[in-house]
Amino acid sequence: MRNRPLSIILTLVAPVLLAGCRGTLQIGLDSESPAVTAEIAGPGATATPTTLGPDPVATAPNLTAAPPTWTATSSLEPTSTPAAYPTRTPMPPPAPAVERIRFAPGTTQATVEGSLPDGGRAIYVMGVAEGQFIEMNAAVGTTGRGLRFSIVGADGIVVRPLGEAHVRTVVPSTQDYYVELVSDAGAVDYRMSVLIPVRIRFAPGAISAEVAGSLAAGDVRHYVLRALAGQRMLVIPRTTRGKIDLVISGADGQVLLSGRVAGSDFDGVLPTTQDYLVSVRAEGVSRAEYTLEITIPPL
Repeated sequence: MRNRPLSIILTLVAPVLLAGCRGTLQIGLDSESPAVTAEIAGPGATATPTTLGPDPVATAPNLTAAPPTWTATSSLEPTSTPAAYPTRTPMPPPAPAVERIRFAPGTTQATVEGSLPDGGRAIYVMGVAEGQFIEMNAAVGTTGRGLRFSIVGADGIVVRPLGEAHVRTVVPSTQDYYVELVSDAGAVDYRMSVLIPVRIRFAPGAISAEVAGSLAAGDVRHYVLRALAGQRMLVIPRTTRGKIDLVISGADGQVLLSGRVAGSDFDGVLPTTQDYLVSVRAEGVSRAEYTLEITIPPL
């Protein structure tokens, strides 16, 4: 339903050009349309409406609509939380490169040398067969103090926890074994020797075995075999060239033959059940060709 027009009547004091006298201006505002209606009349005349603007039936804006709201904000207040500065996390030192220990053909011992920075470590890896005996020693200068190492298999089996840098042990399975070397004495230069002797095995039912080899002057080859406490062991060396001496000791470090006399045989009763090491060294300045006959009668 259309609303009745609103009228505003203004009395004009200025002369009206057409009437030449005082007149009346009537302006109508339709509440439903933006149209403006003006009526101008002189004294005693009838006002004629004149429409200004668009069609009066057009929809007018709602005059009762609520005015827009405005909220004041202070330009001094931050509009967002400032980003926090990132904290600098110290980076751990890079892991050292893994170095593989390699044995020259026909040898049973290898030596590696290197330097450790203060707080540093070195990691080595070597392949060892199941049941093999290994002996490792690491030293700083002429002493072994200040160094520690551990031996862990590729499968995670700990053969030697981190401790004194000397070990004699037997590995449980065929795989790579990792050796981690650390220093407790700051930056050091070190030397580490690794011994993996040839294991002598008797054929089923046999009581003796024979091994043969050739050594350059001053070289050493190591053998190992297992025997029971109370068993008698005989080791008889023979040479076709040069001279050799023997050193025989238990895995526990007990020396049975010192090797001070070249070409000496060994005949003795073994004190305990364990692995026994037999080391052959070429004496003099010439190559040695040799055989060893080892006999262990049953108890």
